[in-house]
Amino acid sequence: MVMLDKNEVKKDLFKSKAMAKFSHYISGSLYYTVEVSGDVYQFPISTVDRIKWGDEETSYMDTYHLSGDLGTTDFRSEIKGSELSRWIVKAIDQNEFIKVG
Repeated sequence: MVMLDKNEVKKDLFKSKAMAKFSHYISGSLYYTVEVSGDVYQFPISTVDRIKWGDEETSYMDTYHLSGDLGTTDFRSEIKGSELSRWIVKAIDQNEFIKVG
């Protein structure tokens, strides 16, 4: 698998002014698609943070809170890909920036 260069992806997004399109929402994540260098990629934006209480030796509980990473971003059905670059970079780092077309 070829690893994408984050800086090249960001440059392409700013230069091309490509629009990211909302695809779907599932299990706490918004999914968008965006064209980069002629290929279409899909990536998630997590809307929740998982917080564990306790430890594995005792009982513990998972809770979920609205992600602080969202800030005041307005997630529309179409948005400039460059406006989502922080999540695109995160997706690249976590191997979640997947070529779909």
